[in-house]
Amino acid sequence: MSYYDEIRTEIETALNNGDLEEARYLLKREFSMPYIPEDVERQLNELNQRLRFLEADSYERKEASIEHLLHQLKGRPASQMAAVNALAERNLRTIIPEIQDWLSKDPVPEAAAMMIELLAEQEIAEEFTITKDGVEYTFAADAVTPVTRSEGFLQALHLLSSWLEKEPSLLELARTILVSKCYMALPLSYEAAESAQLAKDCLSEVCEAMGMQELYDSIIKKADENAILKGLS
Repeated sequence: MSYYDEIRTEIETALNNGDLEEARYLLKREFSMPYIPEDVERQLNELNQRLRFLEADSYERKEASIEHLLHQLKGRPASQMAAVNALAERNLRTIIPEIQDWLSKDPVPEAAAMMIELLAEQEIAEEFTITKDGVEYTFAADAVTPVTRSEGFLQALHLLSSWLEKEPSLLELARTILVSKCYMALPLSYEAAESAQLAKDCLSEVCEAMGMQELYDSIIKKADENAILKGLS
């Protein structure tokens, strides 16, 4: 079974089970991919239409309860991601003990990163503990800098924008990788001094994926030359 067959099956299963949040998350993720085969895009559009029909059919129902979302947090990776997405609209202060417990029990890394970002955005003055790569971190959520406001992210994005200003599709892909790297670093954040290397790493991944090593070498050579000139001025 191919990757796309597996994704289609996952979405169909979610729709059949009435798990519209998971189906919505999976469809959104696939539609955000840089490239989608034409036949796959047609199938995804059909599934999206089915999702819209089911959403319209359940329009009069109450939104998912907190209890349901907390149950989803204990489920499969896609369910955890869908639950965190839904919780973005809620006041997390009402479920702090549940979030503390969930973060301490090895949640899906991507879902945990999104949750930490939400806690930081809501400036919740409580401590949380999470273990990443065998290291235990205890942090106060209101002391965590949201990704899009961190100096490392902002300066790395500025560098990527200047390097890829004539390659908008590559820039969008690089930005996606940058956001992912910064999210996965939470509760830590990149400092300004780390931004150049962070930007280079993102550029390297993009060029390697697209088979454009010469472009990478050219950009980095020019960037290094400019850095030397600035140091001499």
